[in-house]
Amino acid sequence: METLKRYRSPLGDALALLICGVLAGVLAAAAAFPLFATGGIVAGNSIESFESLPTELTKPTLPQTSYVYASDGETLITSFYEENRREVSLDDVSPVMINALLAAEDSKFYEHPGVDWAGIVRAAVANQGGGQQGASTLTMQFVRNTLIYSASTIDEVIEASEDTYERKLREARYAMAIEETMSKEEILQGYLNVIYLGNQAYGVQAGAYSYFNKPPGELELHEAATLASLPKFPSYADGLLDGEGDDTQIIDRRNWVLDRMATLEYISETEAAEAKEQPLDLNPREVRSECVDVATADWGFFCDFFKSWWGDQEVFGETERDRISLLKRGGYRIVTSLDPKLQESAMDSIHDEIDDDDVRALGSVTVTPGTGHVRSMAVNRVYSLDQIDNGPRSDGKDIPSNYPNTTIPLLSGNNESAGFPAGSTFKMFTMLAALEEGWPLSMKVPSPKQYTSQYAVGAAADEEVRCNRQVDQYNNEFWNWCPTTENYSAGPPLDFWGMFGKSSNTGFVQLQEMVGTSKAVEMAERLGVTFYGESGVQQAREGKDEKEADESLDSNYGVFTLGMGDSTTPIDMAEAYAAVAAEGMHCEPLPVLSVTGADGEEWVEASETDCEQVVDKDVARAAISAARCPVNDSDSKSRCVGGTAGEARGFDRPIMGKTGTADSDRAYWFMASTPNATTATFVGDPDSSSHKDLAADFHDEVRGTGVDILRAAVKGLDEKDWPAPSDKMVNGKNLVSIPGIGCESVDSAKSRVASAGFDVSVSPGRFDSECKRGEAFSTSVTGSAPKGSPIYILVSNGSGYEEDGGDEGDGDETPGPGDGPDFPGGPGND
Repeated sequence: METLKRYRSPLGDALALLICGVLAGVLAAAAAFPLFATGGIVAGNSIESFESLPTELTKPTLPQTSYVYASDGETLITSFYEENRREVSLDDVSPVMINALLAAEDSKFYEHPGVDWAGIVRAAVANQGGGQQGASTLTMQFVRNTLIYSASTIDEVIEASEDTYERKLREARYAMAIEETMSKEEILQGYLNVIYLGNQAYGVQAGAYSYFNKPPGELELHEAATLASLPKFPSYADGLLDGEGDDTQIIDRRNWVLDRMATLEYISETEAAEAKEQPLDLNPREVRSECVDVATADWGFFCDFFKSWWGDQEVFGETERDRISLLKRGGYRIVTSLDPKLQESAMDSIHDEIDDDDVRALGSVTVTPGTGHVRSMAVNRVYSLDQIDNGPRSDGKDIPSNYPNTTIPLLSGNNESAGFPAGSTFKMFTMLAALEEGWPLSMKVPSPKQYTSQYAVGAAADEEVRCNRQVDQYNNEFWNWCPTTENYSAGPPLDFWGMFGKSSNTGFVQLQEMVGTSKAVEMAERLGVTFYGESGVQQAREGKDEKEADESLDSNYGVFTLGMGDSTTPIDMAEAYAAVAAEGMHCEPLPVLSVTGADGEEWVEASETDCEQVVDKDVARAAISAARCPVNDSDSKSRCVGGTAGEARGFDRPIMGKTGTADSDRAYWFMASTPNATTATFVGDPDSSSHKDLAADFHDEVRGTGVDILRAAVKGLDEKDWPAPSDKMVNGKNLVSIPGIGCESVDSAKSRVASAGFDVSVSPGRFDSECKRGEAFSTSVTGSAPKGSPIYILVSNGSGYEEDGGDEGDGDETPGPGDGPDFPGGPGND
């Protein structure tokens, strides 16, 4: 559309200014326009005659809607906005829409200099007679609306909209100045993007979609006339998009616009008559708003994670508030990593096992190793603020429960929702720490039914896991923690493949003692696990510096490797296991594939993966080799002897994983991964993470669901495998031989083991052996170990000593590594 030439003369401008001054009063006019004592009222074509234009008028920045799509770039998840608006260029708007607005609002737009002085006179005369006729030009409306939308305080809004002569004169000044700095087409385009059209639709783009579900370039005549009727009377459309309300007023106004278009010869009388015969024919597109209004209810949990992620990214602003404001105003096109097909498959797998109104939450998260892209977040819940009809809480509290409706971030967590204890899935962190310290996969660790650990517990501990009662100087009772393991994992010593595959509790507690709890915790954090304030890790660290905190963990926090004292979330566990699957490459969970600004420029920095090699590749490959055992898989170096996840048997590509049962069946987990997809699946009670026996008899369902989701996740992806670990990781390198111990004094045994280069101490408790009571008879680990490793001297309880026909012991016998009929040779023996 060409810019029309406008005739401007000093005499015409002077006359216009004189009329305005008369209408507004001499004082107001004097304040508004320049007066020269010798020349009277003078005006010219230059904007130097007027006050400076605000930046928001010369470079207006209107809030625009940000749209969030699934990974296909087409499926709309939701939108974020303060005002539902999307700016368009003039070329994107049909001529009939432009003509309808000009006919309704300012038919002389291309003739006046920003102010229609003749119209002002007509309105003034009419209003003096009691009428309510307006005289604002399209340019003046553009000025007023732009100032309102760019206002940062309520006072600025009032100043831009109050019905006073001062405001109108200022508006007129700005309008005339705008006409000198912008073309008519630029002003018209700005107006089309700033007008309010009712029902939270700002601008012609939002209006066209809100009422007719089509772009403004495809509007028909009767539709364009309907939209053009709304800038002055947006309330006429109230209720109509919901199928309610009275359409009489908007139809009358639309027909007036059509008649006006015919009068101005934009259309013919016949076209106007035919258009007036058309019904409103509304076809509204549902406007999605934030996470409680996503296209599919179960996408809300992913949306919530995305919004939280956005609020944490410094690239979007200095503060979280600034970042969320940018999301709601910036007009971004965001393509996320959510795979709608995988999400649907995951929800189907979950609903095959459990309903939304079950107190148990069965959920799963899928992450891509090597990128961190979050592909699905599924749980048997509806993301909704309406919790009035939710079921009763399991903890008895008089507040809404979480089922079936909730907005609690069950899959991603926060300070108020820290997740669930993850059980033996934490053994991965202890194993990695041990491998990193130089302990080889082939090293064998005793796996007794019960083990007397170095960790102390108080009277509150369950009787079945405490032994070796002691009393301190203050007469306080304490015991050693004596964890047990399942029958299928108890027996002869196990190497790392056997320990991880059979999930030996007693073996891993010993491994943790040798490595140090602090190193296992540090490994978990390195891989992405967050420990919140009430976790056992944080309590052990509370009030201590780093060195003291590590010592506290190493001395007192034995349950870490069994996943009993720390809650975690599916997103954290998927992140951690994905880092292992990516051969030690940790990637921050990332919910976006691309972020494009309103100007069409892609924010590359916003969608870049944040990855770092945090574990040596060979160490990670060794852990993967052992982690193939629980899911009945293997590589060329594996020596698996059984697994805990039979459901994965027959999976048609390389897989690793781990099961985990929280203490007292409070939760159950199944981790599973291929080289290009990782899933974390769990069941627990979000109302009460201490709900005992909740996961009992539901283990098979969790594993089955996890396998099904992983199978759906790798569908269509290339089949990949991991390299086998090196011989160094399998058999060790530069290991030091541990001296053999045989029925000797404790001091002698300590001296010889220490001289070999190990950190030696005496294991608490007494153990079955053929040596005399009180004699050292073995070490916790036999054979070879990395130099400097902690080695424990085992002391006999005399139960197998035969010289005097046996010794009944001294009253402090406790179960030890040698207990059990399947382990006759004593601890550490092969």
